[in-house]
Amino acid sequence: MRVLAIGNVFNPSGVSVHIKNVLKELVKMGDEVTLYVPSFLVRRNYEVLKDLESAHVNVHHSVYEVKEAEEVGTLPYFIKSHTVYLRWNDLGEDRKYIDELKEIKPDVIYDMHEDSITLRLSYHISKKLDKPLVKLLHDEPFRNSFGRGYKRFLGIKGLAYDILMWMFYKFDKRAFLRSINDGVLRGIAGVSKASFYLSGIEEIARDVRLKVYEVGNAFNRDIIYKYRKTKGKEDYAVFFARLVPQKGIRELPRIADLLNSKIVVFGKIFNERDRAILMSHPKIEYMGYRPIEEVYSTVAKGKVLIYPSHQDGFSLVVLDTLALGTSVVAYDIPAIRFVFSNLKPVRAVREYDVKEMARIANNILSMKDEEYESEHEDENVKKFLELHSSWANVAKETHDFLSAFL
Repeated sequence: MRVLAIGNVFNPSGVSVHIKNVLKELVKMGDEVTLYVPSFLVRRNYEVLKDLESAHVNVHHSVYEVKEAEEVGTLPYFIKSHTVYLRWNDLGEDRKYIDELKEIKPDVIYDMHEDSITLRLSYHISKKLDKPLVKLLHDEPFRNSFGRGYKRFLGIKGLAYDILMWMFYKFDKRAFLRSINDGVLRGIAGVSKASFYLSGIEEIARDVRLKVYEVGNAFNRDIIYKYRKTKGKEDYAVFFARLVPQKGIRELPRIADLLNSKIVVFGKIFNERDRAILMSHPKIEYMGYRPIEEVYSTVAKGKVLIYPSHQDGFSLVVLDTLALGTSVVAYDIPAIRFVFSNLKPVRAVREYDVKEMARIANNILSMKDEEYESEHEDENVKKFLELHSSWANVAKETHDFLSAFL
């Protein structure tokens, strides 16, 4: 099977981790894979591209030729990316490459993002090549609710974002409706049920094949299990993720106030206000953006991950932490509920309930070694980790779903 994948491999996120690993595994399975990075997402990170090419993933030459996308502010990109329906035929620099994509002779177009901005491009590629388009959802592409609840943790600024999101979701939904009604978008997959649940996309996806992957993501067994530790843990909490309000960093100080230990924090800070919040708290030890081996070593020794995230599709942070042998307390958002709900070491509390999060974290911190270890050696946990310990399992589901459109 020839797959033309549309994806951003440059963004330091779980989505890019998924894309790179799945494409490599599809090649191992015998598929011929070509990666096309939309021009507005291109970065001059040749190391990433060379890594993919060494795994025999074909990187389209346009990725090397187009000018590196300009860095734009959060708000301008936010507006631009959610209003593509109003400029449906504006393909920019990508337009000149679409015709030559015919030379690849793909059997299917696989857009590996939930965004409407990549949907616009993959829609036109699919129409031009007369090949089925399949879309992958990580987060939800839109919601039928008022915004994303940013007001709760960003105040007035968050309310403004929620108002914008409420309007933009209407445009995002129209982009999907157009792609579906035109018979171009033929399949939609999700890394978990969360993206389907929050968008209600089943209601508009008439004659579209839908699939929630059983194994939406995986962890790197070779690295993770070098550090896995379920006994002899140290009495501290950890947090690692993108350090943005959506991941709950504004709640961390209030949780730390109630915690019987320090919180060791890893990640890249995106603004100085958040840096000041973390650096000024006596019970938060901010370590910065560190090599992943250092992060894993510290997380494995710690006793609990504090994870007050408001936005996830399938949390690689929680998956990696569980594989490292460390317990988790998280908000009961759909991504946590649908993926991790039956696993003893993962406890969920009502969203925004920082007191309950701290209380449960303190209970975990005070657990005896025998009880702590037994939770992590539970058969359900073992089966879950085995299933999610190989990206080949994720790629197998992907391959089978894409093959259904040949």
